[in-house]
Formats: sequence, structure tokens, C-alpha cells
Amino acid sequence: MKSIISTILFALVLTTGLFAQQTITNEQHERVLTHVEGNIYDVQFLDSRGTVVQEGQYWRDEDLLKPHGTWLLFAQHSKKVSTKATYEKGEQISVETIIDGKVIKADKQQLAAKNN
Repeated sequence: MKSIISTILFALVLTTGLFAQQTITNEQHERVLTHVEGNIYDVQFLDSRGTVVQEGQYWRDEDLLKPHGTWLLFAQHSKKVSTKATYEKGEQISVETIIDGKVIKADKQQLAAKNN
């Protein structure tokens, strides 16, 4: 009898962990690119419902499009900004994000130190 109860408890513990895992999918977003002027292009990334999930600007450098200006990443199922990043012709200048309700900021020097 003890072995049957032990086997049932073991199976329960094992299957509970399997059901607790989340499935994460990497959804492809439609990119809408609009020429503003000169080398500057606005870009919006849309989800499958047509909702803007990210927006920013690109700087065209020959055949390359580099992030430029302010980029905004919106919270899922919300129009609130969750992350804001600033770029200068492809170089990241700053980033500000909200994690667990707290605003976390990093400037150019902090980002450079982290990448080295």
C-alpha cells in the first residue's frame, strides 16, 4: 500500500511541474516603414491584430537601416510604454524600462560598461 501511495505522489509531483511551464512563442510582426525626409524613416511593428507593439525611426546609411531617435516598446495588451530607448545613428544612447513597477535607467556609459 505504501508503494502505491508513493508512486501516486511521485507522479503527481512530476506532472505538476510539467503543467506549470509556460509556452512562449516568438510572434512575427509586420513592419511598416515610412520615409520621413532625407535619411530618416519612421517604422512601426504591428501584431496580428494590427496593434502597434513597437515604434521608432531608422537612419539610412547606404544600404543599412540603423535605429535612430526614440524607440518605444509597448506593454502587451496595453498602450502603456514599457521600454524607451534612444539611439544616435545606430549607437544606443540610453534605455529606460519598467520592471515590477520600478523604472530602471541606463545611460551611454552604463551600457558601454555592460557590453565590455
